[in-house]
Amino acid sequence: MLSVEVAYKAWTQFDKFPNFMHRVQSVEKTGNDEVQWEEKIWFSKRQWKGKITERRKNDRIVWKTTSGTQHSGIVSFHKIGDNLTRVMVTVDFHPSGMIEKMASGLRFVKRAVEADLARFKTYVEMKDAKSLQYSPEKGEDGDDASSGSGSRSNGSSKSSSDREKERKQRAEKRKQRRS
Repeated sequence: MLSVEVAYKAWTQFDKFPNFMHRVQSVEKTGNDEVQWEEKIWFSKRQWKGKITERRKNDRIVWKTTSGTQHSGIVSFHKIGDNLTRVMVTVDFHPSGMIEKMASGLRFVKRAVEADLARFKTYVEMKDAKSLQYSPEKGEDGDDASSGSGSRSNGSSKSSSDREKERKQRAEKRKQRRS
């Protein structure tokens, strides 16, 4: 869970993109609003330059390519709660050549963007979580709830029926998101 400010700041650190974007090998800011990318897609390396055409802090970044693979897009940040942000990316990709057209038809670009967004979420949340400290819950006898011979504990004092209800609620939420 992240605030809009944290998500936006993380997204604008372009040199960190290779940490969560699977195909990106390097991103370098070459000017005030210019960025140069190097990607490895299947067996080939590609380079392209992009220009940020609009930037609203904590709201959106709009770009278009100036050389290389032709595309344009927007990433927007939507506040859902104090520490909950939805990041949405829209890419308008213009395939050239038979292989790119085939990949576009098979929705490889869409799936790649979705996977990169999921990795971005994990990357930023885990980076944010480094400052948190783990402290196990204490059992009735004062010992760690997770200690004990042969017993398995998730550190929670909830009953198995409560955990089952939560599991069903999470499954229902996943089902709703898919539709």
